[in-house]
Amino acid sequence: MDWAKLKRVLQYLRGTLDDVLILGADDITRMKTWVDASYAVHGDMKSHTGGAISFGRGALISKSQKQNLNTKSSTEAELVGAADVLPLNIWLEMFLEAQGHKLNENEFNQDNQSTMKLETNGRRSCGQKS
Repeated sequence: MDWAKLKRVLQYLRGTLDDVLILGADDITRMKTWVDASYAVHGDMKSHTGGAISFGRGALISKSQKQNLNTKSSTEAELVGAADVLPLNIWLEMFLEAQGHKLNENEFNQDNQSTMKLETNGRRSCGQKS
């Protein structure tokens, strides 16, 4: 256990006890998802994924987890991160449809250009090592 990190978190929580969290939806038909990955940040060289889903104000669903496999590049780590968060996005869309709310827009945001090309074009945008 890293005691310095625990102490920092506890100090943060103590200092924000009176803060108010406001969640809301600007438009229930517009869902936005953000995902990012940090390449090889753990001691065993595994990467870490973070993601959030929102309808306007605050994150309705968030996820932060160590990836289950080792990746060879930041591009691959971002791809694994997208694969970790995308099922939440799909599940929420299907859940809303079952409740009678059809999405007009489902935006999935990622910041790695080579991963976005790989996701869009598949093997056509890959080199031999991808």
